[in-house]
Amino acid sequence: MHPHLVVPNSEVQNTIDLLTAEGWMGDNLRIHASLDRDTRLIPLSIQAPQALPPPLNEFPIIITPGIVEDRKRPSWLQLLRDMIGEPLVDKHRKSWPSSHELVGDMMILKIEESVREFQPQIIRSKMAANRNIRLVLEDRGVKGKYRVRDLRPIGIRENGKIAPVPIGSEYPTKVIVKESGHMIVCDPASAYYSTRLQTERISTAFEARRLSETIGTKINVADPFCGVGPALAHLVNIPGLVSSILASDLNPMAIKLLHENLSRWIGMPSDTEVTGITEWKKGVWSGVADAREILKMDLPIGFWNLLIINLPHKFIDFLPLVLPLLDSSKPYVVRGRLVCGNEEIEDIRSLISQYFPDGSDVVVDPRSEYSPNTKLCSVTIRSFASVE
Repeated sequence: MHPHLVVPNSEVQNTIDLLTAEGWMGDNLRIHASLDRDTRLIPLSIQAPQALPPPLNEFPIIITPGIVEDRKRPSWLQLLRDMIGEPLVDKHRKSWPSSHELVGDMMILKIEESVREFQPQIIRSKMAANRNIRLVLEDRGVKGKYRVRDLRPIGIRENGKIAPVPIGSEYPTKVIVKESGHMIVCDPASAYYSTRLQTERISTAFEARRLSETIGTKINVADPFCGVGPALAHLVNIPGLVSSILASDLNPMAIKLLHENLSRWIGMPSDTEVTGITEWKKGVWSGVADAREILKMDLPIGFWNLLIINLPHKFIDFLPLVLPLLDSSKPYVVRGRLVCGNEEIEDIRSLISQYFPDGSDVVVDPRSEYSPNTKLCSVTIRSFASVE
């Protein structure tokens, strides 16, 4: 017996994309039609939380016998076994890079030193099992002033052939990804972007819709840690939802990619310079900025209805610094993420609550393990101030 998500046929592909990005798709079990043929049963992995986040929580979960997928090509681990033998695979079973992130036609993974000697076989097996992958990048942590991922090319597919990448070789890492129907230009080697946050961005869009309905007007969105703009992709592309946006980041390359995306999404001039925050068109402010200085700039204060703080390690530090951006005369929402100790979640929730009016709804929802002793949490704060 295995948990399956019951999904309408029209929502299947989008749901598969979300589950795959989060690593919640069941392995070696088939997606199959329900008895009434109106829905599909999608197997969930053991890593999937019992309470799925929006929009996945709209679909029921049932426990039913799974159908073994006998049509799939061999998994990367099966291919690795064929290359190096069962004994070696078993010996290092806890060290293999079982998870990876797909960004366009690139795969990002981490390789532990204990299996470094098998890097060529890991590359070949991973790429053979994922035939659309052009480039494999090793994630070596973060680097530089802007804390971008240190990504080193280690495997390439050229003319249908898989080969290791010589040390020092460079390959283009700028790609276009499709996320819930939205096209996003990104370069994970230059500015932070992760497909694994797609459900977070969809949850933010859900909150934005509900906020707009509550206020009765379009909303103004401030994203002072915007990166290349993936959260905005889910907002500005919804007709009638957003009136104005404020998008800034400390990384000039992130802003350059953001402007490319905004030109695609809302017709912003594509040749805009990478400068400090500028109003490029009516209701669209964007540019390079340190969020600690944003209140000193010539920008609307007490104007924004939705505030996004995607800075997990410094959420608590920056929260009071950017709160004055919000229009406190109306209901407003703050969305973000934070990292905290396993036993600190309730204390963190109480600390955050001090910054908001009595009666505000402060939700700190642990989503995944960040380390053995810490959780990565999704944060939603809803203030129910009366509309004037």
